[in-house]
This record gives sequence, C-alpha cells and structure tokens, in this order.
Amino acid sequence: MEVIVDVNVIFSSLLGSGNSLNVFALNGLFNNFEFFAPEFLLVELEKHKTEFLERSKLPESEFSEVLDFIIEQITLVSESEFSDFISKAKAFLPTHRKDVPYLALSLKLNCPIFSGDKVLKGLFPDKVLNPKEMLERF
Repeated sequence: MEVIVDVNVIFSSLLGSGNSLNVFALNGLFNNFEFFAPEFLLVELEKHKTEFLERSKLPESEFSEVLDFIIEQITLVSESEFSDFISKAKAFLPTHRKDVPYLALSLKLNCPIFSGDKVLKGLFPDKVLNPKEMLERF
C-alpha cells in the first residue's frame, strides 16, 4: 500500500512519543507500506534537526541512526512530479500551507497520508491515517 509520510510522524518517532516509531519499525520488518514524501521533507527535517536532537535526549549517533532507518524507507519525490496538484492542494488548505506538498503528492498518487496532525485529519478524515490506524493495518 502506498502512503505519504508527513514530517510530524518522523518528529514523533525521533522523540519516542506515540506509535509512529512502531509503524516504521514494523514496516522495516514486514514491508506493508511503500512510503513516499515530497523532497520538502528533508528541508523541514534539516530546519528542525538541532531542536529535535536536543528534545530527544538521544546521543547524536543514535538520533542519526533512527533518522536514517526511517528515511531509508521513504521514496522522496521532486515537486516537479506533483506540481499539477499544488493549486488544488492549496485550495483545500488555505490556512495550513505547510501540508500543501504532502496533500499534493497524496492527490497525485491517490493514496493516504500518514500523519498525526489533528487539523489535517479533521479536514480529511478518510485520507489521513494516524499512527494508531497505521498500526491496525499490520
């Protein structure tokens, strides 16, 4: 099953909160999901890396290992591959712009988004799968 990965579940995984890391760990074993994300995900990760490294309280090497384990499961997609869907995603998310690339890619691939974002889930209850819902699919 193809699924778009929102950056917030990666942050949750790095902080060890919730079920997000369990989803990636199980997927590493069973390969139930084919994860995709816009390349923009790397920009967001780099922008907040120091903050999340400090908040995780993990040694930098362990933090990097967890992040690498997660990123290795994700196919990154250039915005040029889903640019035709950006305007439609913006129309759906006029005040929630940070999620536009994720929604646009989801529209392009016609697949759900793995996200813990409650606003996004509220807007698209059938298109957004939270960590608990993802675990139920194993």
